[in-house]
Amino acid sequence: MIAVATTEDELAGVCERLRALGVRSMDVVAPSDTRRVVLAALDDTPGEARLVASLRAEGAMAVTRPEAGAALQKWLRDTRSITFDGRLSVCRAWSEHDRADLPGLIELGPGGFGDGRHPTTGQMIEVLTERIAGAERVLDVGCGSGILGLCALKLGAASLTALDINPDAVEAARRNADINGMGARMEATLAPLSEIEDAFDVVLANIARAGIVELAPELVSHVSPDGWLAVGGISPSQCSQVAGFLRPLAEVDRRTAGEWATLVLAGE
Repeated sequence: MIAVATTEDELAGVCERLRALGVRSMDVVAPSDTRRVVLAALDDTPGEARLVASLRAEGAMAVTRPEAGAALQKWLRDTRSITFDGRLSVCRAWSEHDRADLPGLIELGPGGFGDGRHPTTGQMIEVLTERIAGAERVLDVGCGSGILGLCALKLGAASLTALDINPDAVEAARRNADINGMGARMEATLAPLSEIEDAFDVVLANIARAGIVELAPELVSHVSPDGWLAVGGISPSQCSQVAGFLRPLAEVDRRTAGEWATLVLAGE
């Protein structure tokens, strides 16, 4: 089975395209007023991946989906929305769970790391819910799916510059900005950090210790005098060492959960 996330306005066209590709059995789930998820059953299970690849090449948000059993139950658990601080909610666009009344909803399509479930992503989002005041200019280094920057925009940040070395991640971030109505406020680029000239109120780098250390001078230089930097993807035992590489910024907050930690640093 495959799942295709679409909208009420585009539903008829998606169903017509699926029929043209040989799908005969379809069900439609309506998890919100505007989101529609088409569930299409195929007799040829190996052909599901090929169909998904073909649909994605056309720009559709398509994924393979288990039909039954433990695999389906895990799928349904993993596609539930996550809510942060009662202000933000994140879920995959093809989630079949009701989300009509979720606060601050952000939907994510395929591609790019980050859907809110990894502890470091969750820690970074928690920092954003507490620290974003509104009108900030945000830089997200190693943006993946774009989730962190999109959360910042949803919380009231003015603009987002999102960087990644992976073209698929940059494309995913752009697509996710568009499906959430934020495309005009976000620039996603493959440009290296060294080519970004501006300073930002908020700099985010959920890129693990090696990436943070390598880019430390540039990360620090892109933080405005009254701004702050959040870094994630490190272990609690690495916090003090990583903070040392980010001087003269000083640690102002630390989040830990099991093997993972996030640091927030600002000027003294």
